[in-house]
Amino acid sequence: MTSARPSTVVLVDGHALAYRSYFAISSLTTSRGEPVQAVFGFARQLLRMLRNGNQQVIVVFDAPAKTFRHEQFEDYKAGRAKTPEDLPKQIDRIRKLVDLLGLQRFEMPGYEADDIIGSITRKAEKEGFEVRILTSDRDAYQLLDDRVRVINSKEELLGPAEILEKYGVTVKQWVDYRALTGDASDNIPGAKGIGPKTASKLLQDYGTLDKVLEEAQAGTLKPKSAQEKIAASIDDVKFSRELSCMVTDLDIDVALGVPRGTVDRDALLNELRDLEFNSMVRDVVAIVGSGDDVTATVPAEPDAVKIGEWQTPSEGVVWGYRLKREDDLTAELLEAATFDGETARVMPEVDLSEFVGQRELVGVNAKALATHLLIRGVDVRPGEDPMLMAYLLDSGVTNPELACQRHLNHPWPDQAAGRAVAGARLLAVLPEKFDDLRRKLYDDIEKPLSDVLAKMEVRGVRIDAELLRGMSVAMGARLTDLEAQIYEQAGREFQIGSRDQLETVLYDELKLATSKKTKLTGKRSTAVQALEPLRDEHPIVGLILEHRELSKLKNTYLDNMTNLVNPTTNRLHTTFSQTSVATGRLSSLNPNLQNIPIRTDTGREIRKAFIADPGFCLISADYSQLELRLLAHIADDPKMQEAFKEGADIHRRTASQVLGVIEELVTTQQRRTAKTVNFGVLYGMSAHRLSNDLKISYVEAHGFIERYFAAFPGIRAYIDRTLDFCRKHGYVETLMGRRRYVPEINASNKNVREAAERVAYNMPIQGTAADIMKLAMVRLEPELSNLGARLLLQVHDEILVEAPESVADDVADLIRREMTDAFDLKVPLGVEVGVGPNWFDTK
Repeated sequence: MTSARPSTVVLVDGHALAYRSYFAISSLTTSRGEPVQAVFGFARQLLRMLRNGNQQVIVVFDAPAKTFRHEQFEDYKAGRAKTPEDLPKQIDRIRKLVDLLGLQRFEMPGYEADDIIGSITRKAEKEGFEVRILTSDRDAYQLLDDRVRVINSKEELLGPAEILEKYGVTVKQWVDYRALTGDASDNIPGAKGIGPKTASKLLQDYGTLDKVLEEAQAGTLKPKSAQEKIAASIDDVKFSRELSCMVTDLDIDVALGVPRGTVDRDALLNELRDLEFNSMVRDVVAIVGSGDDVTATVPAEPDAVKIGEWQTPSEGVVWGYRLKREDDLTAELLEAATFDGETARVMPEVDLSEFVGQRELVGVNAKALATHLLIRGVDVRPGEDPMLMAYLLDSGVTNPELACQRHLNHPWPDQAAGRAVAGARLLAVLPEKFDDLRRKLYDDIEKPLSDVLAKMEVRGVRIDAELLRGMSVAMGARLTDLEAQIYEQAGREFQIGSRDQLETVLYDELKLATSKKTKLTGKRSTAVQALEPLRDEHPIVGLILEHRELSKLKNTYLDNMTNLVNPTTNRLHTTFSQTSVATGRLSSLNPNLQNIPIRTDTGREIRKAFIADPGFCLISADYSQLELRLLAHIADDPKMQEAFKEGADIHRRTASQVLGVIEELVTTQQRRTAKTVNFGVLYGMSAHRLSNDLKISYVEAHGFIERYFAAFPGIRAYIDRTLDFCRKHGYVETLMGRRRYVPEINASNKNVREAAERVAYNMPIQGTAADIMKLAMVRLEPELSNLGARLLLQVHDEILVEAPESVADDVADLIRREMTDAFDLKVPLGVEVGVGPNWFDTK
């Protein structure tokens, strides 16, 4: 195929796009088990660019050898995280695809991809081309001008104006800016203690780095705090500038203005089929030409209105739609379409009357569309949903893109018509993959639960917005007071929210005991778990931890929730997701109510703002120690089962069993240790972690854990047999058959493997807890409705119900009965029920 000379050169940073694709797509493998998510994401992006015949695409990679910067600086890029072990082979596959597509590919020993990109950019500009650089590396900003733009990881087009607006510096000042701020990912030091705002202000005031350094050496740089820091870091800053400068004059034999070289079409198509990327065949054919042997294997385009080969035996119509934001109940419905097995009908201007008379909506993520309509007065419910089916077959499939790729081998379409067709195709193939357990999970739990959740989302929960605003004002005043105390303890002002500045204050200036440097950044940790053990070393630590907690509460919950209250209903309408969490638990969005803190007094206070309507009360019901009861059942440990059957204090009983102490003589500390181990054992709690959490010696912590497993041998046996099963089959299941694949269980990397092992033996417990809660909600919804009550929220192992005050006792009894009887275990399910005018007072 021939085409006109391209006017734009697109330079792709190969490693950057491979990494982005790797982490953007959850684990994706071929039927042979070969990981290919990075290859898939990279190829999809590449083909999208190649459709534009006005662009020439060139791909650049880092060479495997060290660069001249490593020779200058041995620790260059030493702070970067280790490359995932399954990524290098995928990058080799990507290189092969690039070559098979006939694209020019460059890598040069001794130089980085950045240097090649810089050199080709300047050459292309001289020859009159526009240049677009696809990269996540900000070093490329130094190349920007009227003809050169960067396409960043958010697919935003950045030029000089955008850099000036975002960072406060010009493109010509970019290298100077990087020299001052440094770069943790490349281990470039910069000036210690100089952050982005200060660096930007200095360059605005003094123009160039040379002038800044000149003033610093003369002792006249302002502000004084910057003077001291830069004067102490002059050599580091100069070296950082040298490391940050791209090479732009490499002699590269690049042919510009040529769309691509010779393409071995058959070898390319065979490679795509070997990767099982059959959905990309049509794109490739459109780009490189086709042969008679190709067209017969290409499925119809998903966004086509006439479908033909995609006929499906599903009954009725399947809906496809596009919402502006799917986790926002106020979002605009952009487009809807139906597919009846032969023809897709598009409704570009959606009229709600189109939906009147529909009893159920069938399609991918049917709940979101049903909720959109319900809140606007259209009485409809979510029906068959292939997304729920795909999620039940593998709980790692958490979005339509993965469902389509896994089961149809094509991408999730962009338009409503294509989505309707894709939904129909999924409905045609997924039910056949169900076994009896997953069929029952779908029919008895997930599908009816989507209807329950849609009603909950529409109901929302009443919020006392004035109370939230008052709490926010009070918390703001406390934060101001804390800031003053922190500055007094530190002896100076600094940005408390800046981890780098906090690190300097704590470890360099106040000389607190230094924690180990983190593997990822090479810096000393300022995380909560690192600071907690230092509370007694200096008063500033407690103040900083309180400031951090209150800032999060104020910004994330008090202020955010106030803004999200619907002014018409005075209620907060969150969105529940059934398919976001691999354990099967529900998540909530906009806002995320799952994360409202309940372990601190201040966090619990927020629940006072969740109130009942006049004449109603709130009832909360919480499964008591649900995961421990499930552990006793699944591990079949006699002693733990006995404790629950007798209604004993499980943590006191555990301490008694482990330490050989009469229950009545168990101390508060001993009970606390037992409680920590009881809840930590299924999350792989180590003796080191137990020692830190409880401030006890490592020997004492290690001994307690060893005696714990000796006292409850069924738990160790459960862990061992679960890991054996997972290593053999590659997945684990809940009691009800919810399945989670754990492909890393046999990884050669110890850290990856051990993390996978923790997932494997935790999933049957946590996943079954999620199943039981969902089953209880499905059973409760119609019964509550009969009493005039309504289910409002589900958070962790707890539900919140709004009920008429006149029937509060009846509703409480009903909830306790249904939740207790939801599932039969070898130990009784415990449920704690409370009633109050607000959520806080139900406890």
